[in-house]
Amino acid sequence: MRTRTLDCPTCGTMQSFRFLHKEEKAAVREKEGPDFFVDNLWRCTGKGCLTYYAQFNKAGYGRLPEKFLAQEAAADE
Repeated sequence: MRTRTLDCPTCGTMQSFRFLHKEEKAAVREKEGPDFFVDNLWRCTGKGCLTYYAQFNKAGYGRLPEKFLAQEAAADE
């Protein structure tokens, strides 16, 4: 999995980010509309963080739905 260290506006520190997974992209499209471009979005991998943004547009960040936290918690068990 490709990762990159970026500044997370939610965590307030430098964090490892990864591209969104297929389900996460679908959730963003549902929220933003069918024409919203999701293939350049990076997600913070910090524990409990749902922040995503395009690499060079931190001002346009968003948050994924809470259901993704539950899925990660279940995967960690």
